[in-house]
Amino acid sequence: MTSRDFIGYGAHPPDFTWPNGARVAVDVVLNYEEGGERNILDGDAARETLLEAHYSVPDGDRELFAESTFEYGSRVGVWRVIDALDEVGVAPTIFATALALERNPAATEAFLARGCDIVGHGYRWIPHAHLSVAEQRRDIELAVTTIRRLTGKQINGWFTRPPNTVHTRSLLAAAGVTYDAGSISDDLPYYEDVDGKPFLIVPYSLDVNDTKFYKGQFFTGRDFADYAIDGLGAALAGRRPTVYSIGLHARIIGRPARLAGLRRVLDHLASRDDIWIAGRDDIASFWRDTFPPPEG
Repeated sequence: MTSRDFIGYGAHPPDFTWPNGARVAVDVVLNYEEGGERNILDGDAARETLLEAHYSVPDGDRELFAESTFEYGSRVGVWRVIDALDEVGVAPTIFATALALERNPAATEAFLARGCDIVGHGYRWIPHAHLSVAEQRRDIELAVTTIRRLTGKQINGWFTRPPNTVHTRSLLAAAGVTYDAGSISDDLPYYEDVDGKPFLIVPYSLDVNDTKFYKGQFFTGRDFADYAIDGLGAALAGRRPTVYSIGLHARIIGRPARLAGLRRVLDHLASRDDIWIAGRDDIASFWRDTFPPPEG
């Protein structure tokens, strides 16, 4: 990435429909990170900071309360979220931290049994911004090989824990990954030149995302539901075809009061026949087939 694009599709986005004539493709994403976060047990100098509550402990000591937050996600939350998705027949895209999959084989098997798309989310749940290029390459390659060993499949997509770097997409292409979700610059996929070749970007969103509970932007489950349903309505009312991402985390939305909001959203999705509920790999494949990459 050597320059920035402030224009994109502009006033003339592609005129098309998703499968079944839908104008909006909805991708429900479950970020599965539990066990991949920073922890001194895994050799990290610093502890995880993206938490619901912060408590001070001496440098070098474990913060057991923070650890238990992530353990809740893998012990309880993931199963509660999967059950809710099963009730409406939605298989989520899994943004999978490889070490998290490794540490919970039962959850990994549950994702595979449901046919979930697996998108690489790092070997560890750590941002790449302060890593050397060699360290970034190692994290990507280790994630790719570990997920292949655990699932029997080569991953197609990737989402680095933000912030990613100017080297990310070149390293992904070298590792055999075919698209990146590490952008919030558009509501539709697009191609970017990476090492002289077109590389597909399938943008994600931090908009309808349960991390807003941690950031004080959502408080009740109804906040989440109202925001998600209103956003979908606006996307459907617009003239632009759209990818509408709904971002979830087992340790966050998996708490009972918040899950009530997710259930309202899922019931709303199930009631509509004018949307395409799709995995991110399906969206990437549709885009390549409908809008092949430019030559040269």
